Amino acid sequence: MHRRAFTLIELLVVIAIIAILAAILFPVFAQAREKARQISCLSNVKQISLGMMMYIADHDECFVNVTGTYRWYVPLYPYVKNAGVFQCPSNSDQTNPYTDYVLSGLFAHGTHQSAFSKPSETIMIAERADGVPYDGYHPWPNINSQNWDDLNSYYAGDGHNWFVDHIAKTRHTGASNYGFGDGHAKWTRWEATIVPPLPGMHNPDRIVPPIYGWQ
Repeated sequence: MHRRAFTLIELLVVIAIIAILAAILFPVFAQAREKARQISCLSNVKQISLGMMMYIADHDECFVNVTGTYRWYVPLYPYVKNAGVFQCPSNSDQTNPYTDYVLSGLFAHGTHQSAFSKPSETIMIAERADGVPYDGYHPWPNINSQNWDDLNSYYAGDGHNWFVDHIAKTRHTGASNYGFGDGHAKWTRWEATIVPPLPGMHNPDRIVPPIYGWQ
């Protein structure tokens, strides 16, 4: 029995169809992989945040005090019990191999939990931007100003440099994972965290550490 072979045109058509399908599916697969990484990172942030809650339960309801070394993650090791939790699967930056996350300075100076009237709305943990240290995450306004409501002024001053530039705002499909002062965590877009009074969810109570002299 004679078998009819594919013609060159038919082979080219099949190759073209495969190429089109690949062009359509590869971005979908890439998005699926990144979504899996984002979920894994969110789990990390959740575990770190819960670790902080266990820490304050053992320390008179006070958050960590990192004056000096600022290695905020070290006191949480006994509660998290897995150093890998401090690594984001989407971050390839090795500038700081110990952690891919940053702690808000509002929670870094032994502040008592009662100081936050809205801990569920106050961001405590954020994702560290590439090339910046794990310290220096300051979610408060410009050092020489207490103007919380002028967004243009905020962007132009020191607050922007120490706040915005330390956070990986769009690491996971245009947004990032955040841990809050009550222990919960969620993925959200940066724009949602800076609504007035500035800087929005990061510090709705306008609390700042006493070492900066602001009340």
